[in-house]
Amino acid sequence: MASPDSNLQQTLTSETPALPTSELSRTKSIATRLTEAELAEVEAAASQAGKKVAEWLRDTALSAVRVPQEVPTDAVLLAEIIGIRSLMVNLFAQASKGSLTTEDIQKMRTYADSIKDQKAAENLSQRRSKSTGK
Repeated sequence: MASPDSNLQQTLTSETPALPTSELSRTKSIATRLTEAELAEVEAAASQAGKKVAEWLRDTALSAVRVPQEVPTDAVLLAEIIGIRSLMVNLFAQASKGSLTTEDIQKMRTYADSIKDQKAAENLSQRRSKSTGK
């Protein structure tokens, strides 16, 4: 026969929600300083997400560091694709005006080869600056 104290202990244990292990083991903290305007922005974002400020900050920080790193674009492959694109655009534009000579095609190929590396570098630079928010 169970004692009244053990029944009370069983009742308390079954009614108390178990916290996830990750919350139980959180013992470290980070402090930062914000302006009034920044704090208002953070509070508004947390409120909009339906979270407490600390929870929102933790989730936001962890999601930022856990995002898979962008797969680097192979610059050589990108340059070749840009070269082919340039060549195709110029070929179709010239062909719509009439027949193409071997010399015309060679000039277009030389042009495509001359711009492809620079255009690829510009494209990658733009993508990097967009992804870092600069």
